[in-house]
Amino acid sequence: MNLVSTNPNTMEVIGEITCTDINSFNSLIEKSKAAQSYWKEITIDNRIKIFKRVKEKLYNEREELARLVTKENGKPLFESYSTEIIPTLSILNYYIKNARKFLKPHFERIKIPVMIHKKSWIEYEPYGVVGIISPWNYPLLLPMGRIIPALISGNAVIFKPSEWTPLVGEKIDSLFKSAGLPENVLQTIYGGAEIGEALVKSNIDKLFFTGSTRVGRIISKTAAEKLLPVSLELGGKDPAIVLPDADLDRAAMGIVWGSVMNAGQTCVSVERVYVHEQIFESFLNKLIELVSQLKAFDNSPYYDYSNIKLQAQVDIIREHIEDAISKGAKIIYGGKFDKNKVEPTILIDVNHSMKVMKEETFGPLIPVMKFKTIEEATALANDCDYGLSASVWTKNISLGKSIARKIQSGSVLINDCISYFGAGEAVVGGIKMSGTGRVNSRSGIMEMVFEKYYNYDTFTWQKKLWWFNYSEKSTKIIKEATQFLFDKNPLRKLISGVKVFPELLKRK
Repeated sequence: MNLVSTNPNTMEVIGEITCTDINSFNSLIEKSKAAQSYWKEITIDNRIKIFKRVKEKLYNEREELARLVTKENGKPLFESYSTEIIPTLSILNYYIKNARKFLKPHFERIKIPVMIHKKSWIEYEPYGVVGIISPWNYPLLLPMGRIIPALISGNAVIFKPSEWTPLVGEKIDSLFKSAGLPENVLQTIYGGAEIGEALVKSNIDKLFFTGSTRVGRIISKTAAEKLLPVSLELGGKDPAIVLPDADLDRAAMGIVWGSVMNAGQTCVSVERVYVHEQIFESFLNKLIELVSQLKAFDNSPYYDYSNIKLQAQVDIIREHIEDAISKGAKIIYGGKFDKNKVEPTILIDVNHSMKVMKEETFGPLIPVMKFKTIEEATALANDCDYGLSASVWTKNISLGKSIARKIQSGSVLINDCISYFGAGEAVVGGIKMSGTGRVNSRSGIMEMVFEKYYNYDTFTWQKKLWWFNYSEKSTKIIKEATQFLFDKNPLRKLISGVKVFPELLKRK
C-alpha cells in the first residue's frame, strides 16, 4: 500500500511513498534499541557536530524544502520560510548552543548536617527509544521541534510523519542520514492510523504526539495500560482580548494574521476575539478592510492563504458556521465554500453556546464578541476546555501583564500572537485539553531525559544512626537529632548536638 501525497490547492498528485509493513515493528524496535545503546555513548560534542551538518544541509537545501512544504501542505512559499524554515533553523541553533549546558551533570550538596559527608550528583539519562507522531499542518517545524532535542540528548527516534505530508517526512529523514547520523538512530515509518497505533503499542520508552485532542485521548488510554510516558501537544481555542486603548490598526492586522495564517490550520491560531464595546465597531471595520484584501490561491506563486488540506476539516468549519448562525450569529464577511476552498469569515453576535466559541475550528474563522469589563473578558477567555495560548492587545503593558497572569493558558502574548512558536528559547505547551508536555527551550530537552540521582558515602566505617536495631536509646537519640536539626532555640540545638555527635562517630 502506498501513501499518495496531493497538493490541496491544485489537487495534483506530487508523489507516493510505500507504507511501513506493520509486521516489521518488532524488528524495527530492536534495531532502534541497538542503535540507541551506541548513540547514547557518543559524546555530546560529537552529537553536536552532526547537528551542525544537519543545519548546514537544511540551510543549503532551503529552497527545495520550502517548495516541497508549499506543494504538500498548500501554504504560501512565504509561510514555508517564515513558519517552517526559519523557526527550524532557529531551534537547531538553540540546541547546538545550549544542549551541552542543559545536559551537564551537576552536584547537589546535602545540607542536612548528619549527612554532610555524603556526595551526590544528578545526571540526565535519555529515555531510550522515543516515538514521535507529527501532524501535517507544519510538516517540518513540528517534528523537528521534537526530533532535534530527542536525538541530541542521546535517544533513538522512530518518527511517523503525517500520512498527508509524507514527502516532507522523507526529506527530514534524508537530512539526518546525509549528515552522518548513525544507522537506525532515526527511523521513519509511513502509514495511517494503524501505523500510529502500532507505534503506541510497541516497546518504545516514551511517546510524543502532536495533533488533535480527540486522538490524544485515545493515545493516552492506550499508553496508560502499559504506563508508557506520553507528552501531548494538542488542540487550542486561543482567545484574543482587545482593550479600549489598543492600537487598533496593529491589533486588527495581528489578529487577521493570527486567524488566517496557514488558512487557520494552526494549533495556536487566534480562534475567538473579545473586543471592548467602546471600540467594537471601529475594530470590525478595520477587520473587514484587512480580510477583504487577502488573496486566495489562484495559481499564482504569491497568495495569502491556501485551500484547506483535509475535506474532513472543511466539514467541521462548515458545521461551526451553521451552528453559530442557527443560534443567532451573523456573517459580516465571507462564508463562501468551494470544495476545499474556504473564504475567511468574520462572525458577530456570537456567544458561548456556539461551537465556534468552544470547540477547535482549525480554519479561517474570526468570531468576534464584545465585552464591557476586563473581568468579563478574562472570564470569557477562561471559559473553555482548552488552554494553549492567548493574546492581549493594549498599549498599557503593565495592564496587559496583569490580564495575562489571569488567563488560564500555557502562554500569553501581549500585542502579538503565534510568533513565539518558532523561537528556540520559548516554552510551548498547553494546559487542560491542550496537552501535557512542553516543546522548545530547556523544557523541551528535559522532556527527552529523566534525572538520575547518584550518591556515595565517604564515611565507609560509620554505623548509621538510622540503621537497625531500634531501641529505647536509639529512639531518644533520633528525637535529639530532630531537635538539633530543626529547633529554633540555639541553646537547645547545641545541647542536642552534643548528645547526637558521638553517635555519628560510632563504627560498625
